[in-house]
Amino acid sequence: MNGPVTVSGGLRGIPAPASSPDLRAQAEGQLHALLLAEGIAPRAVYRPGEVCRLLRISPTTLRQFCELAEHPAVKKSDPRALDSFLVGCHHRIAHAALVEWLVRNQKFQRER
Repeated sequence: MNGPVTVSGGLRGIPAPASSPDLRAQAEGQLHALLLAEGIAPRAVYRPGEVCRLLRISPTTLRQFCELAEHPAVKKSDPRALDSFLVGCHHRIAHAALVEWLVRNQKFQRER
C-alpha cells in the first residue's frame, strides 16, 4: 500500500519525526542536497558567501549566528549559534559545524 503517510493527529503527508541518530544522517543528506543545488563542491571549510547561499540567509544574519557562538557570557548556547573560526577578519565555517547546526535546528524546531 503506497498511500500517504499518516501520523498521530491524522495529518497526511507529514513524516514522523526522525530519531536522534537519524538526525545527523538527515542533516548530512540535507547539506549534500544544498551543495548540489548551489553548485558548491563539498569541502572541509566554507566561506561566508557560500554558507549564506546554502542556508539562504544574509551576511548580517550569518555574522550574528557566528557571534552567538563566540560570546563568552552565554551560559546556554543558542540553537542558532554557528561555530566558526577567523582567517584574518573573515569567518570560515567547517563542514562539521554546518552539519551540527542543521541537527541542532531540526531538533529545536521539533521541540517548540
